[in-house]
Amino acid sequence: MNREEFLRQFSDALEGKVPESVINENIAYYRNYINNQVNSGKGEVETLNELGDPRLLAKTIEESSKFTRAADREAKSYGYDSAGYRRENNKGADYEQSIYSSDENYAHGKATRVPAWIAALIGLIIMAFVVVAVFHIFTFFMPLILAVAIAVIVYKLIKSTFD
Repeated sequence: MNREEFLRQFSDALEGKVPESVINENIAYYRNYINNQVNSGKGEVETLNELGDPRLLAKTIEESSKFTRAADREAKSYGYDSAGYRRENNKGADYEQSIYSSDENYAHGKATRVPAWIAALIGLIIMAFVVVAVFHIFTFFMPLILAVAIAVIVYKLIKSTFD
C-alpha cells in the first residue's frame, strides 16, 4: 500500500461519519506526517505500517469527533459558545434545570459533573488517610528515635564529665 491508497482508505472510512472539514484536516495532517517521515529518511512503507490500518485510525477520529461534538453541544446548552465564552442571551435557571434532568445527558456513559461538595469530601478523606499513615509511620519509628536520642544524651553526658 502506498500513501495515496492509505489516505484514500482513510478518507473513505470517514466519509459520511464526520464533517468534511474534519476529513480534510486529518487528510492534510497525515499527508504532512507521512511526507515528513519520508523526508527524514524513513521508508514510506515503514511509516504506513507504524500508522496501522487506516480504517482503525478513521474509527478513532470518528469516535473523537463524536466526543468533541457532544462537548460542544453541552457547552452551548450551559450558555457558552464554541469558543468557551458565556452567551449573553442565556435562557435562565428553568432551562438549565431541564438540562440537568434530561435523560439524554446521563445516558450511555456520558460524563457527568461531580458536585463540589463530593469533591471536597473525597479530598478530606484522602487527607485523613495521609495523616493516619504519617502517624502510623511516626509511631512505628518512635522507639528507634527515642533510643537514638537517649544514646546521644548519654554520650554527651559521658563526654562532658571526662573533659
